[in-house]
Amino acid sequence: MKKGVLLLLAGLGLVGCSQGSEQSEEVMVMAAASLSDAMDELIETYEQEHDVAITVNYGSSGQLRQQIVQGAPADLFLSASVSDMDEVEEQEGLEASTTLLENKLVLITTPEVSGEVTNWDDLLSSDYQGLAIGETDTVPAGRYAKQTLDSLDFFSKIEDKLIYGKDVRQVLTYVETGNADVGIVYQTDALIAGDAIEIVAEAPTNSHDPIYYPIGQLSENDAASAFYHWLQEDSARTVFESYGFQAGH
Repeated sequence: MKKGVLLLLAGLGLVGCSQGSEQSEEVMVMAAASLSDAMDELIETYEQEHDVAITVNYGSSGQLRQQIVQGAPADLFLSASVSDMDEVEEQEGLEASTTLLENKLVLITTPEVSGEVTNWDDLLSSDYQGLAIGETDTVPAGRYAKQTLDSLDFFSKIEDKLIYGKDVRQVLTYVETGNADVGIVYQTDALIAGDAIEIVAEAPTNSHDPIYYPIGQLSENDAASAFYHWLQEDSARTVFESYGFQAGH
């Protein structure tokens, strides 16, 4: 049976990751949706170099945090929110944790309205259809977006234009497909979208909490510990930086 099929079945709990007498160590990762492209590349590289099978579940950090505290299996948690990691640590405990990455928040538009919405102030005066942001309770990018809009005293004035996404990638998709003319996402997501969207402006300085990505190790799994430390090495951080992330401090 091919490795990809084995991993899929293992992720569904249908088979163990074993073949004959050989058995790979397993690592279960919960990771913020905004990390998916970088993590997919890193996991592929790591699995080629190590006898380990890594299963990853992507979603909003708030949803993943809820899954973890409700008992979902997880060896590592990569969050786009310090508060979600803090809650996991408080309720579940962590073997280790550190700030892995940083990101920025940007205002994006469809190419068709990029000439009309050219800065944050245009959100009040321009005629655009829909401003997409993440759910403010469970999506860190949505929480940062609301903080920014509140700091500008815009939120209550444009609340009727808001379209909420279940994670930051859904927000990006809304703008890419024209279901919303404007959106607020991480810089890394905007870069992945390429010409499908236009980056209008970064969030004003000090308009939201710092966007830190902590990584936490939840289990004593030796394979998870090895992957946890590998993700902090220069080679892994170089991959993260190629997707627009900054190294954490």
